[in-house]
Amino acid sequence: MENQKISEEPTEPQNESDTSKVAKDVEQVESTGQSELHEPSSRSLIHANETKSKSAVELELDTASESKVVDDPESALESEVSFDNTAVFSDNNLVESVETFYQDICQKAEEFVLQPDWAFVSNELASLALKISEGPKPDSEGAKQAIVAFQILRDKFEDRKKTHYEELNKKRADNLERKKKILKQLSDLIEAQNWTATREIRSMQQLWEQIKLLPASEVNALNKQFDSLIQEFENHKVDRLVKKLQKEEENLTLKLFLLEKIKELNGKADYASADFALLNNELQDLQNQWRKVGRVPLDRNQHTWDQFYATLDKFYELRYKHDTSYRNSVEKALQKKQKLIKEAESLLDMKDLAEAARRVNKLHKLWKKTGNLPQKEENELWDAFKAATDAFNDKKSENLEELRAIEQKNYELKLALVRQAISIKEADNSDNGHQKMQDLMSEWKKIGPVPRKKSSKIWKQFKEVMDDFYNQRREYFKDVRKTHKENLKKKNDILEQLKTLASHDDPAVAVQEAKKLQDIFKEIGHVPIKLKNKVWKDYREVCDKIYGNYRFSGSDLGMERKLTSEGLDPSTRKEVIGSQKKLDATIKAISTLEAEIIQFQEAKTYFKPTNKGNALLDDLDNKIATAKNKLDQKHAEAYELKKAIDLLKNKGSE
Repeated sequence: MENQKISEEPTEPQNESDTSKVAKDVEQVESTGQSELHEPSSRSLIHANETKSKSAVELELDTASESKVVDDPESALESEVSFDNTAVFSDNNLVESVETFYQDICQKAEEFVLQPDWAFVSNELASLALKISEGPKPDSEGAKQAIVAFQILRDKFEDRKKTHYEELNKKRADNLERKKKILKQLSDLIEAQNWTATREIRSMQQLWEQIKLLPASEVNALNKQFDSLIQEFENHKVDRLVKKLQKEEENLTLKLFLLEKIKELNGKADYASADFALLNNELQDLQNQWRKVGRVPLDRNQHTWDQFYATLDKFYELRYKHDTSYRNSVEKALQKKQKLIKEAESLLDMKDLAEAARRVNKLHKLWKKTGNLPQKEENELWDAFKAATDAFNDKKSENLEELRAIEQKNYELKLALVRQAISIKEADNSDNGHQKMQDLMSEWKKIGPVPRKKSSKIWKQFKEVMDDFYNQRREYFKDVRKTHKENLKKKNDILEQLKTLASHDDPAVAVQEAKKLQDIFKEIGHVPIKLKNKVWKDYREVCDKIYGNYRFSGSDLGMERKLTSEGLDPSTRKEVIGSQKKLDATIKAISTLEAEIIQFQEAKTYFKPTNKGNALLDDLDNKIATAKNKLDQKHAEAYELKKAIDLLKNKGSE
């Protein structure tokens, strides 16, 4: 049997009359592997062989008998079977030879279907199908099974081939869409006249070349369109490069002009009487213009910058020579930077590597904030500073394990502070809690750095707790402020009533009513601190007016008449009036002391408690204690005076 690949069109049988109708179905075999075959079924293949007449078989046997006798039938079957002749079979081995014939075909089919060339395999299977249709009659069950097995193999192959080409066509369609998308991007870029997008263009070209599999009918049109767009970009790119070179030459001319302007400033600066404030402003303006100018030709770029820096150095050298204030600022900056260098050098001797690592970062920040020096001195100092910090960084690299251990310990300390902050947040939102939180923040700042990966996280935890605490505290004091406002309204209402009493017709009645209002006033809590003094001032003034009216209203005459009506003799009336005046004075003193105590107690609420004590707070406590002692004494005096007045009245009425 032939193993070679057949041609585009399978060879037709030489004698069509000797083949079955089924053999005609396999005449046409696809050359590209993409069209489906119209293959005969296994039933057709078997039937095609059964229709062969017995005489034809006998004729074949007779013809074979005239040829050279083959001793080994199986060897004969292994040789190629032509399309025009059938194998020679002996009577005894006919059935076995027929089975072997079809089994060999099936075996070859199994080998073919494993190969990757779809078109080749399809043609070979068609050729084998043709041989089956022209083969001997498959009388035995084994021969029939071999034909069925062949057809199953062929059907499965055709199914796989169909799936393969469907996937291939889908991939072609997908690739077509990808290339159309690239064309759209390229077209948009050119339409936008973005002639500097060289990198994007190169990326598109690479992607375009990577996409290979496409519908054959679309390839030429796509490539033509893509090449046309690329050519348009390249043409404009050349124009852009020419303009770029021209622009660089213009920039060079402009920068050389600015250099001449700076040199003219240097000529003006070489005088002790030069106005360096004005000259410096002009220099800054020229520097700003310099920065706005674009690139110059590459071969002139470094030389141009060297000239620029040399000219600037010359200006600052002259300014240092003639400008006293500038010289002082430079010397201060010089001293600061020298100090920073010493601090950087001292980092090598620090035992706490973690703290030293944090310090070196701070030193770099401070260096940037320090004023500039003339370029030569600046470069020298920077080299010294950098050498010191690099030396420390080398030491840090050599002791990473120790550094990691210190950072881990610091992390654990900060974690403990987070736990304390949580406890304070949950327990207290008053001023006392505020002070505790501030103490924790101070402790936090004293602790050195933690591992870098944990730094942000631990700080976020601590800050969230602090934020929660102060949010709660704000809510708490929001309620307190609300209460203070309500208290203010109540006290203002009482003040209005007291003001009314201050103009009462009967001062004695006014005093009695005022005492009741004063008791209510004392029970009301604090008012907003900004209005505390004003409320107290208004309260004292109206009370003083009420009691003043009582003292100077001629109440003695009224009392004289009242006591006379009670039957008291003149001497007793005089004693009672004297005692009553003392009692009134004592009651006023009691009112004053009570008001002072309230004022002192209110003042205490605005002090933040500390562990270190507070002299002003201690003084307030002493004043409150003294006032309370005096208040007790005045209450005792008032009690005795009331008792004495009652005795005098009882004695006089007897």
